[in-house]
Order: sequence, then C-alpha cells, then structure tokens
Amino acid sequence: MDGIYTGMQKPSEDVYSTVNQTQGKRAGAQQGDPTPPVSAAGKASSYRQPALVLLILCCLLLAAIISLAVYHFKTKEDLEKNTSLSTNYSSLLNQLQDLRSDYSNLNKNHSELQSNYSKLSGSHANLQSNYSWLNETHSELQSNYSRLQKENSALKKNNTELSVKSSILDKYCPLKEGSSKERVCKACPEKWVESNGTCYYFSPDKMDWHSSRASCVSMGADLVIIESDAEQKFLLENDKSKPLLGNAEKNSYWIGLTDAATEGTWLWVDGTPLNDKAKYWHGNEPDDWKRGGDSSGEDCARLAYSTSPANSLKAWFDASCTRQQHRRICETTALINI
Repeated sequence: MDGIYTGMQKPSEDVYSTVNQTQGKRAGAQQGDPTPPVSAAGKASSYRQPALVLLILCCLLLAAIISLAVYHFKTKEDLEKNTSLSTNYSSLLNQLQDLRSDYSNLNKNHSELQSNYSKLSGSHANLQSNYSWLNETHSELQSNYSRLQKENSALKKNNTELSVKSSILDKYCPLKEGSSKERVCKACPEKWVESNGTCYYFSPDKMDWHSSRASCVSMGADLVIIESDAEQKFLLENDKSKPLLGNAEKNSYWIGLTDAATEGTWLWVDGTPLNDKAKYWHGNEPDDWKRGGDSSGEDCARLAYSTSPANSLKAWFDASCTRQQHRRICETTALINI
C-alpha cells in the first residue's frame, strides 16, 4: 500500500490513535466502565473524520486502479506495436535477403552477359572480316562472270556464224558422194536453178502467200522479185518445164509482189515499188476480185504459164493472199566465190 500513497500524504497517526481510543471507550462502556458515555453529537463528530478518510482512501484507490488500467492498456498497445514492428522488421529482413539474393543473381547474369557480349563481339569481328573477304571475292567473281559472259556471247556469235557458214557450205558445197571429206561446190544449192548470178527455187508444194514467203526466208532467200523481160522469160520457161498434173496451164507460182498495205500500190517484198517498165499483168489484171470469198480482195501476185500466143510474157494475176494456195518461186544470190 506504500506504493499507493507515493506522492501523497499518509493519514496522521493521530487519526488512528483517536479511532483506537474511541473503540477502547466503547469497549469499556460495554464492560461496565464507570466512565460516563459520550453524548450523541460528540459521537457523530467522532465518526465523520474516519469516514472522510476512508472516502479519500477509496478515491485514491480508484484513481490508482484507473491509472494501472490505463498503464496496462498502454503497455499492451505498445507491446502490440512492438510485435507489429518486430513482424515488419522480420519481413523487411526477409525482403532484404531476397533483394540481396536477386542482386547476386543479377550480378551473376550480368557477368555472363558481359562474357557473351565479349564472345559475340569477337564473332562479329570475325564475321566482318569474312564479309569483307567474301565481298572482295564476289567482286572478283562478278568481274570474271562479266568477262566470261562476254566471251560466251562472242563464242555464241562465232558459233552462229560457223553454223551459217556450215549450212551455206553444205548447201553450196555438198560432200562428194562416197567421200566424207571431199566436197563439190556449185553456184546454187541442190534443186535450185542458177541464172545470171541468181538462184531460183521452184517449189513442188502449195501454200498461201504468207506461208510461202516464210518458207523462202527460212532457206535464206525470199519470194522472187522480177526486174526484166529476160528474167520474166526465164521464169516462164522453167514454169513451163514443171507442169502440174500434166497440165501446164495449171502451173501457178507466188511472186514477191503485193498491195496489201495500200490498195493499188504494188510493192515488192524488199519495199521497192513496181516498175512501170517491168509490169507483166495479164489482160485486165489486177482486178481485186472479191467474189472469191475473201472480202479484202486479191492483194498478192502470182505468175502463171499460159499457152495463149498473145504476148506470152503477160502472165501475172492478182489473187487472195490467204484463201488461195499456189507453189512459190524463191530467190537468192548465187555463190560466186568459194
């Protein structure tokens, strides 16, 4: 109880002595103490003081209890706060430990990345060197390829020329029969007829005018261009000597004359216009007759041998270039020098 009265004045010992004296008097009265009894007013006055003291003691006790309760709850709250802080501290320690572990792992990864970067840097340098070497090699190969391409083009050109020359050689200088090396050269290819430095081919088969010209070109020639009476007469004589089915009048050959570009303007296949001094139209020819089934008319010329005595050189007729088929006369220059 001494702790309760810390900082407070203890009740005086006089009060306790008064109380004891009062109780002693009360006991003596009960035992027949000859001391006369105290009056009622004095008795009441003697109880008031102890009651007041007790009341004060109770108030002090209550205050002490309240203080203890407040201290207890405050201490408990502080303990809970300390516990929470301790928990947070442990959590922070764990997080710090995790961070240290992550830092260690990151440091290790950084070292590995640094090592890999060094390796890649070395590889890049090697690749760069190899690329430079390959680039130089590619330039050299490109240069060689261009050179070889030019050489190949030249060889192809030479080969083409040799093929043409070989074809011409076989045409004009065929191998002698029974010999693999000896050749017999002629002015014109086999089955061609020579006249005044020109070779003529009288075909046995029939085609339209356009196909006939293409056939002549494929043989290094073209449809015949007639420029004189002598040439017209020579062609008619050969036409006469090659009758079709025994009927000379049915002999008809395409020549290189057409007015397909402009109606009425007749041009030879080399683009030169028809010479008025060397025209050999028969009768009312050309008449551009359209009733033969070709709406475009007759735009190509043919030569036909006729037994008619009247001016036998007049033997040209116009005909449909596509709907009619005739034999053809091809013309090329004769081989003069071997």
